Amino acid sequence: MFGRILASLFLALAGLLAAAGTAGADVVQVEGSYSTEAACVADGPHVQITENNGAYSQWGCQLGDDGLYYLFLSD
Repeated sequence: MFGRILASLFLALAGLLAAAGTAGADVVQVEGSYSTEAACVADGPHVQITENNGAYSQWGCQLGDDGLYYLFLSD
């Protein structure tokens, strides 16, 4: 009985450690919105933010519920 509990705890801990190693990327939404995807894509490679600008190497545009496009940065 004790062995099963210990094994279960070990497996749970291993799962938590594995999940922590593959945690999602840090994502930041850039202030403002775009009326078209083309306008968002045009700004994407050139956008800069005031805090930790160099920490984000990727960008993407997403359509919001309001019909506008929003620019996101990720690492």
